Amino acid sequence: MLTRGATPTDLPRIEALLTALSLPVAGVTEHLEGVRVAKKGGSLLGVVGLEQHGQVALLRSVAVAPWARGQGVAARLVGEVLDEARRLEVEAVYLLTTTAEGYFPRFGFVTVPRSVAPAALLASHEFQDACPGSATLMRLPLKENAMTQTIPGLADQTSTSALFDALRAQPQLPLEFHLHGELLVSPGYHVTEVKAVTIEAMDCGGRADAWRETVIQLKDGSAREAGEGFMTTRKFLGIYDQVAKSVPVRGEAEVRFEYGNSATPAMQYHVTHVDPQGERVIVHLRTPGVQCKASDACGQPAVTTGPVETETATCCAPTSGSGCCGPATTDLISLG
Repeated sequence: MLTRGATPTDLPRIEALLTALSLPVAGVTEHLEGVRVAKKGGSLLGVVGLEQHGQVALLRSVAVAPWARGQGVAARLVGEVLDEARRLEVEAVYLLTTTAEGYFPRFGFVTVPRSVAPAALLASHEFQDACPGSATLMRLPLKENAMTQTIPGLADQTSTSALFDALRAQPQLPLEFHLHGELLVSPGYHVTEVKAVTIEAMDCGGRADAWRETVIQLKDGSAREAGEGFMTTRKFLGIYDQVAKSVPVRGEAEVRFEYGNSATPAMQYHVTHVDPQGERVIVHLRTPGVQCKASDACGQPAVTTGPVETETATCCAPTSGSGCCGPATTDLISLG
């Protein structure tokens, strides 16, 4: 499956698909620059549109050909246009639906009264004449939604969408996972779980924060499975796409891999990059670091010692009067 921005040559097939599914076509031509399509060979699998109206946008024309359903087409297209909305610094995305209000909450949309629709959207074709007054209005806040943030205090993150976009660009080849240049996960591994994790935390400076992570768990297979070699990129993507139909994974969330065995405790690893090498594709990992999230406010610099980032301070405690993270002084320590 290939996804890309729509072109004028796609327009007849887009309009035919929307018409066949009783969806409005008015306004598609005018906003074709915001439309994305999914194709396989010469066939149109699905389409989605994003109309930007000032600081807000309208998600529309989410349609998948009946014969292509059940393949994660809609989830991928919607995720891609929402990532584009974030890149464009859109404040919120709205949609109108008469049948799919149960589908869009997985992306973070919530139902809101029609009366809160921004004036900028009221002149659109969707609001003027395409959707009935009984259609449900849903809203996804972007800028003010803390759940769209990346993990504070950590640099060089790889987002879920960046990883999977890189893997989709590769042919079907064995997929390996390396840690600091050495093979970490043995052949025959399984993908045992994909988790969309929401973290709510408060740092030692007293600042609350929240963010999302995507955690993919890997597990060693049997000796027989090890002899069959590594999972291919296509199979790995197929597993993820199947899960993404039901689990609200977010493209902007950092992706991590969790792995351990009888000899190595389970640990979550950051992704550094994807490296195609002839007859295989390697996902390079690094060990996680621990950082003081309040260090930017407290002036506590982090230093790097090899692959793991550590604090210059030996311990962390609220500094008197500052609410910041700093080294605990000896007068705070009692031995009895």
